[in-house]
Amino acid sequence: MNLELKELLRSVLKEELTPVHKRLEGMDQRLEGMDQQLDVVEKRIDDIDQRLYKIENDVSELKSDVHELKIGQAELQKNIVEHLGEFTEKIAKQVEDRTYALNKRVFDIETVIYRLIS
Repeated sequence: MNLELKELLRSVLKEELTPVHKRLEGMDQRLEGMDQQLDVVEKRIDDIDQRLYKIENDVSELKSDVHELKIGQAELQKNIVEHLGEFTEKIAKQVEDRTYALNKRVFDIETVIYRLIS
């Protein structure tokens, strides 16, 4: 009777556990599907990380370029101011030289006219 009881217990357990096994198999399949979806999501995140890294590098390069441009612009403005001062001085010197020459010519003419009149 012990053997019959064992067989009966095994049969009952098998019947009761069969739906549980089926449910666990279904859960395993769903988990495998979720793992595949997570792999796809991870790949997409990796792609986004790579693009973000490239964008960050591009932004860093742009910041460096802008900084260099600002330095160049400041130097250019400084050079313009310096050269403007030099050109102004040269123009003033030329006007002064021409004015001196013109005054000398006027003085010479006045002297000649004064001699002619006297």
